[in-house]
This record gives sequence, C-alpha cells and structure tokens, in this order.
Amino acid sequence: MTRLKPLTERYGQHEESEPERMRAEGLTTARSGPVGLLRDLQDLYLLATFSDITWSMLLQAGHALRDDDLLDTVGVCEPQTAAQLRWLRTRMSVTAPQALIAAE
Repeated sequence: MTRLKPLTERYGQHEESEPERMRAEGLTTARSGPVGLLRDLQDLYLLATFSDITWSMLLQAGHALRDDDLLDTVGVCEPQTAAQLRWLRTRMSVTAPQALIAAE
C-alpha cells in the first residue's frame, strides 16, 4: 500500500462499489477438509487473478501517461502477484488429486 500512496495522492482515488464484489468475505475462516482447502485455494486464485489483470491495466495507463513512478510500481508489484498465482496453481495441482479422488 505504501507504494501506491504517492500515486493515489497524484491521481486521486475514486471509490467504486464494483470491486466490493471481489471481497474475500468467504475467506474469513478456512473451510474444512481437503475439498474445502481446494475451494479456498480456488477463491484465492480468483482474487489474485483480479489483481494481476489490474496490474496489466495500470501498466498500460503508465505507458499512456509516461509515468515512470507508476511503471516502476507495476514493475515491482506485478511479478509478486505472478509468483503468488504460480504458487497457488502449484498448490492446487498438488491438492486436487487427493481432494477429489479420496474425498469422503
């Protein structure tokens, strides 16, 4: 959030109600069992994908504005989100067979 603060101060912050639907309300507690874990990982993956595409849009805005600060921020933050997506995908791949085949 500290990386975004100078950018929100420069460009302002417009509150939208639409992103509220992407809240992780269902993730306040972990689901139980192997299938529950798989569902939690899926939900996290969806949220991370939303973040990833947002970084892509901000990258395009940074290019259009020729804003090096914005481009630098995206350059640092987007790879972190990509790494999170890779980790989640790997974890789901490892979890899915056991959760789906041996589920009770």
